[in-house]
Amino acid sequence: VLFLLHWKIEKLYIQALCNILTISFRAQTDLNPDRHRSKALTSSGRGNQWDVEPQNLPNSHYGEKVSLLDGDVQKSKHDDAEEAGRIHVVPIHGRPDLLVPCADLVNSEWRRSQAARVHSLQKSCSEFPVCLVLLQGPRGTEERLLGHARLTRVVGHGSSLFVESVVVSKQERGKGYGRVLMEETELYAKRRGFKRLCLTTHDKQHFYAHLGYVLSTPVQSKGAVMALLPTGMLMRLSRAPNAEANPSKQTPTRMEDLERSCVDGLPSPSNLQNPLSLPPQFSGDPVIQTLTETPYRDARGVPIFWMHKDI
Repeated sequence: VLFLLHWKIEKLYIQALCNILTISFRAQTDLNPDRHRSKALTSSGRGNQWDVEPQNLPNSHYGEKVSLLDGDVQKSKHDDAEEAGRIHVVPIHGRPDLLVPCADLVNSEWRRSQAARVHSLQKSCSEFPVCLVLLQGPRGTEERLLGHARLTRVVGHGSSLFVESVVVSKQERGKGYGRVLMEETELYAKRRGFKRLCLTTHDKQHFYAHLGYVLSTPVQSKGAVMALLPTGMLMRLSRAPNAEANPSKQTPTRMEDLERSCVDGLPSPSNLQNPLSLPPQFSGDPVIQTLTETPYRDARGVPIFWMHKDI
């Protein structure tokens, strides 16, 4: 009898202890906020996808709800706003829909028939020349054409490009887009593996100097028309008119000027024999070029500054 009584008391004691432990565990679980947090994250999940509430996002995404799926971030309204204001350059041969607007843009600075300008822009290709257009906003009705620049190879300098036909839309001038156009052009050239950009200017030498360009010696660009000529002839075009007297000296030929004089074919012999070069009075003397004075002249005899920048 004593044994049975002792066994019954022990059984009741164990049951009471289990009940106490169960009640204590439930109380602690109900007070644990992590239980509800984990439940909120898993109950609505599907596979590896979670919906994260805005208050749990970092400051860079405040007020937004971002869906994370296998590490990818879905584009939000904030991203759409950035896309609407994004400025970038693209080669025009990748955007044939911009040929006519770009032709009008370039013609606003240098008059030429629209057909001839479109024909020139259509020569843009990945092997050069490349015509770059500066755009803002997503493709479509909100996209704006801001500027244009043309890149050509430099004869005898495989790591250099020549920048020309740099123009910003008249409605967009004074807003810093000229600097952006040059920076984007430099970035494009750098990504293509080139080390130096060369250019000429009649009156914007201070602007280019502010961007890091320095005064330079003339080079010879290889435009689309000049690509039809043998390299030997191109090198002869770079000699000064008095090369017989001083064959070691070479002077530049700007192929853009020659191309403009012969839209439908090769340059005339008179143009080939009169390249852009140093005036005769400077041919034998050291060349002195400053940001205010230059000995160089273009095909019309107007003073022109030669500059370059290592990128």
